Amino acid sequence: MFGSQTATALALVDSYGAVAVFAVFALEGALVGKVLPARTLFVASVVAVGVEAVAVVPVFAAAVVGATVGQSVVFAAVRRFDADPTSLPLVSIGDDTLDGASRWLDRWGLPAVAASNAVPGTRGWVAVPTANASSVSAPRFAAASLVGSAVYAGALLAVGLAVSLGLGSAPELVGIGLIAAV
Repeated sequence: MFGSQTATALALVDSYGAVAVFAVFALEGALVGKVLPARTLFVASVVAVGVEAVAVVPVFAAAVVGATVGQSVVFAAVRRFDADPTSLPLVSIGDDTLDGASRWLDRWGLPAVAASNAVPGTRGWVAVPTANASSVSAPRFAAASLVGSAVYAGALLAVGLAVSLGLGSAPELVGIGLIAAV
């Protein structure tokens, strides 16, 4: 399973570069689901471009901005159009998850957005209750989303750099490193 995802991730990076990372992270941020696991694509991208700062910064920026744009789209759709993204079959968020997100938001406020974005598995799910039940402005929401996404992408960047430095960039070795990363 990881072999085909790794091959797909490397092919996307080879063909489209950071644009592929942006698109996948924007879709994940918009709660659309995972066409390809974003963290697999990110780590594969870092391994593919190497350890030079000039090469990894665009990948990092594309992931952070993509996730922020996707979450901001959900925030705006819920706030302005009273959309319910959880009613879509592609969105895998249930009522129990929204209840947990609401409790986080009630207890911690806007920092809950950043914290949820920094933790795998909870990324983005505070966007819906934030838009529904708070007076947070869109720019403040986007800033909190950006901070949390930067922490998450920073951790993935560390994994990608470790794989690059420890195993090289041969595709068969990348697959081994990605299993540990995901």
